[in-house]
Amino acid sequence: MPAPKRLDAANAAPKNSISMTTKRMGRKVAKSGKDEASSKQRVGIIGLGLMGQGIAACLLAYGYEVVGFDTDRRKHTATTRHVTVALAELKKQKLVEAGFLKSWKSRLHTASSLADLASCGLIIECVREDLELKCSIFAELEAIVPRKTIIASNTSSLPVSLLQAGRIAPGRYIGMHWGEPAQIMRYLEIIPGKQTSKTTLQACLRFGVSCGKEPAVLKQDIRGFLSNRLMYAMLREACHLVESGVADVETVDQSFRNDIGWWALLAGPFRWMDLTGIPAYAAVMEGLLPELSTGTAVPAMMQRMVKRKAFGIANQKGFYPYTKATAAKWEKDWVQFTYDIRKLAERYTPKS
Repeated sequence: MPAPKRLDAANAAPKNSISMTTKRMGRKVAKSGKDEASSKQRVGIIGLGLMGQGIAACLLAYGYEVVGFDTDRRKHTATTRHVTVALAELKKQKLVEAGFLKSWKSRLHTASSLADLASCGLIIECVREDLELKCSIFAELEAIVPRKTIIASNTSSLPVSLLQAGRIAPGRYIGMHWGEPAQIMRYLEIIPGKQTSKTTLQACLRFGVSCGKEPAVLKQDIRGFLSNRLMYAMLREACHLVESGVADVETVDQSFRNDIGWWALLAGPFRWMDLTGIPAYAAVMEGLLPELSTGTAVPAMMQRMVKRKAFGIANQKGFYPYTKATAAKWEKDWVQFTYDIRKLAERYTPKS
């Protein structure tokens, strides 16, 4: 096998400034053809849970070589099963090239240890939100991979500056927050830490575009990044409304789906205010903001769910009752809905 092209802090080196927009980069990738965007470079994935499996499926669908590692050997078999199903569905939806579909098994490699990731130009860490665990993995990687290898964390909330503190070549560390299902969603947040280099940031932005994403690049590091800060503010208020007796779970969900869920994909909060009149929102904020929940503790109803080991559809225990059949139906509907939403989003994405 010829040596794979590396995506790393040395070879990325676009001279363009960080302000290059995602749309401009997307056009550039499209113009350059499949050789640049989908060459068979190697990307390592550490942690093959649901998120890692989805990322593997996404990368394989776009022509990348993937080297996956997990301490639980059963996850390697699970990854192959997940990718098989995911790529078959992508084929059905006409979202994967035939050539990539035929060759994916030869591009998915199993790592027996982290040492097997030495040839990867980019490594994506996807383990649980445990600072000590992540740092121990980074320390081990630094003894194995070249200093130019980009190391991205799929952390959901930990500040990237905290993860890169005290590391060897901290400029190559960056946050790369994926959405689930990773092979379908266009969502990707890229978070530079205080020491992340411009070259690393540009390389990761370019990588995201080549994977079919519409990356959101943060200007500074902050816990929770963009989408999680918005989502958890909403979740806190939703729990507060239920716990205060204002409405039950079903009614809160119904109201959210039929209002915010109706316009959020098209507009986002600021575009929505532009569309519907900014002054009215300022007037409402004046009276409403002081009455919104500002609690800092995990809501009691969430604590009760965790105590009874409610994982949602994964074990048929959640805010709603489930059987195995209804849980499977919800999961199937969720995947199909994600495809439908992707198509709708592409239809209304601004072309400028």
